[in-house]
Formats: sequence, structure tokens, C-alpha cells
Amino acid sequence: MLKTVFAAGAAFAAVAATTAYADETRDFSHDGVHYNYTTEQKGKVTVISGTAQGQVPFRLYVSGNRVTGTYNSRNVNFRLADAKGALAQAAAE
Repeated sequence: MLKTVFAAGAAFAAVAATTAYADETRDFSHDGVHYNYTTEQKGKVTVISGTAQGQVPFRLYVSGNRVTGTYNSRNVNFRLADAKGALAQAAAE
């Protein structure tokens, strides 16, 4: 599960970093899981909130090189570099 969260976190962070800071809903699919989310900039922190498969809630905070927050009501905390590495590994498989 953490590999999925890492990969999803990297994808969210990458999308959040390249899009305008708007409250419009975005979506994408990864490994057969569909994600809907919004991003919001709060100072230097990007807040990513949404659901996976329309049921599993998440809220991630991207600040500097860290991603923290919750996924399916479980705390997550990892380096952004770890997430990007997991995403690259998942893409290679």
C-alpha cells in the first residue's frame, strides 16, 4: 500500500507543481485506480485533497521535500524523492 501512496503522492506533487493554483477538480488513473482531487496553495504548502475510487479519502501536504497527511485515514509521511522513485519504479514494471 505504501508503494501506491508514494506513487500517487509523486503524481499529485508533480501535477500540483505544474498547474495553476485553482480549486477545480482534477483526476487521473494509476495502476487501475482512479483519483479525483483538488489542489490549494496555502503559503509555501500545497494541499492535495480528494478520493481514490470515489471512496478512499486522502489529504496530502507537500512542503519542500516532504509529503505528509492522511490516506484512507492513515498517517503518511515520506520524502518527495522517495515518492518520485516509487513512481519511476512502478512505470518501469
